[in-house]
Amino acid sequence: MTEDAGMHTADGRPVIGIVGRDVPALLVAGAGAQPFRIPPADLRTGDTGLDDAYAVMGRAVDRAAAAVLAAVLSGELDHLSGILISHDSEGSLRLFYTLQELHRRGRTAVPVHLVDQVHLARESTVRFNTGQLSAMWDVVSDWTSTSITSESLESSRAELAELRVVLEQLRMDRHSGRVSGVAALRGYRAAATVAPAEAIGLLQRDRHDRPEHDDVRIPMFLTGSAPLGDDLYLAIEEAGMLIVGEDHDWGDPILSDRLPETIDPDRNALLRELALARLNGAPASASSSMASRAHATRTAIVASGARALLSVVRPHDEAPAWDWHHQSAQAGVPGVMVRGDAADDPAQVVEAVTSLRASVGAAS
Repeated sequence: MTEDAGMHTADGRPVIGIVGRDVPALLVAGAGAQPFRIPPADLRTGDTGLDDAYAVMGRAVDRAAAAVLAAVLSGELDHLSGILISHDSEGSLRLFYTLQELHRRGRTAVPVHLVDQVHLARESTVRFNTGQLSAMWDVVSDWTSTSITSESLESSRAELAELRVVLEQLRMDRHSGRVSGVAALRGYRAAATVAPAEAIGLLQRDRHDRPEHDDVRIPMFLTGSAPLGDDLYLAIEEAGMLIVGEDHDWGDPILSDRLPETIDPDRNALLRELALARLNGAPASASSSMASRAHATRTAIVASGARALLSVVRPHDEAPAWDWHHQSAQAGVPGVMVRGDAADDPAQVVEAVTSLRASVGAAS
């Protein structure tokens, strides 16, 4: 293990941080580590911490990236053995280069590695992405001083597959009105941040405690920026909408990146399968065409039974706004976008939701 690697979990495993959806947790777990997808909203970074991050990166960057940088600068994430960062947005790429240089200068304790998965449907892309995952394989093995084997991968795959079954049930319960959007958001976050067995226990207890009656709020599909915590979902659902699906990478799209059914003993073949699984997963705003995003939105609206579409795009995360014209045209339901500073104002979001509810009523 590297000299500056961090602390371990209670059962002795190192913890590796993940930023973005392009990093396969299976490889991290196969190297004997606990995958921990870093949730920006759960970090203890107040305004002072964010100011420190902005002093390094500048203010023209998505707040999610700034929050992770602030946590690293403060030492909050020093327990990690390393951080794997997706090249899934401009903010994430800037975060990587900033952390790489700070670590080189000895200002931060945690090493970082970029996982660059290009989202183009062609053979050269698959070969490039497979090579990137091969490099990640070597890095996480070095960080944990543990070789990845077919046996360790199969054990990890089985645990993650069991968790997927519970998450699929969560998604079905949302569609039937048995679970709120904020409860689903918390479930996905648990699945990405704690061990599979612990996440399954949390999800099953939550399902046992749900009310017997179905929710009568208007079902709505959410697009735009990934929320920083629960506040956005709470505001929307308290205003009379029920979020039955979303396309940001802390929600339903997690389930679209399929796990292998078995572990191919050939390393390159397995990594190619993982690269294809992500390439064929739900399209993300910063790395996919507007047409593919619009088609995916319409498909998800039909599957979830949503009767409205809301896009919330916060400052310096502009990619989702580019998709709105095509998404709203093909959605087949009334839609509203809240963009820029208004997206950070709960009152303006609630105003948009109220307007959207009226549009749904008029269309009924």
